[in-house]
Parts: sequence; C-alpha cells; structure tokens
Amino acid sequence: MWRIIEECFDEYPARRRVARLLLKYGLKVTEDARVRCGDIEVPYTKIAGALNVQKRVVKKTAVMILKTPEFREVFKRLEPTVCLKHVGKHLGYGVVEIETEPRGVGVLVRVVSKIAERGINVVQVVAEDFRFNPGGRIMIVVGEPIPGDLVNEVSKLEGVKKVIIY
Repeated sequence: MWRIIEECFDEYPARRRVARLLLKYGLKVTEDARVRCGDIEVPYTKIAGALNVQKRVVKKTAVMILKTPEFREVFKRLEPTVCLKHVGKHLGYGVVEIETEPRGVGVLVRVVSKIAERGINVVQVVAEDFRFNPGGRIMIVVGEPIPGDLVNEVSKLEGVKKVIIY
C-alpha cells in the first residue's frame, strides 16, 4: 500500500505527508472529501497547521484520494484506535515497547510467547509498519508491571534492537 501511495504522490510531497498523517491517526476521508476522526470532523486548517502546509493541500489530497480507486476504499474505512502506551502505567498496567530490526519476522510472536510463559495477560498490542516508522516498533500493554528479568529475556530475542519500559 505504501509503495502505491509513494508513487501516486511522487510529484506532491506535501500531499504525501497529508496522506501519511491520515493513515497514522486513522483519519478517514468521506464521500464529500471531508476528514473525520470517527464521527468528528477534523478541519483542514488543523491538519494543515500540524504539517505546516496550506489548507488547500489537505483538501486536494482528500479529493485525490477519492479519485484513486486503490485509496478510496481504504481511506473511507479508516478508524482511530486508542493507544494505552502513555497511560498504561496509570491504569496499573505494564507497558513495553520493542524496536525491531527492519523487516524482522516473528518478533511479535516471540515476545508475546515470553510474556505468556509468565502467565501475564496481554491487554493491547500495537505494531507499527516499518514503512511508517524506520525500524518498526511494537508496543505491548500487559495486565501488570513488567518484571526486570523478563525485559532481559526479551532484549535477547532475535530481531529485537531495543526494549523500552514505560
């Protein structure tokens, strides 16, 4: 998908940044070329301000998305999701973020297996595509604080570059 976006927006780097932001936050494009976060409309001016582009760039990006069959159905169906990364600690959860080797295959399975071996419940997993974030990241929220020795085990797994505990 990202390769198609790169090619389509090759001549429009500002529009490419808009499309990337929409994907990152799960902001959908409606039939009338509006941008929504769930049922809440997000003004073009707010998106433009976040990216330091003109408002018309955001609108033209939305229109271009609707005119491109490969994008239309994807962007019409995007939905935002809650990420517990920064609030997990305050809810009594443990949060571990794994930076993976690019294109590391099976890292998520290996890490979750180590967590399951300890009988720890996984509450949420968010895995970022390496095309959106150089060196992919996996964020895992678990039902209790992460034991230090588990951090050591996870950091030694194949494909794991870095482990961060929140």
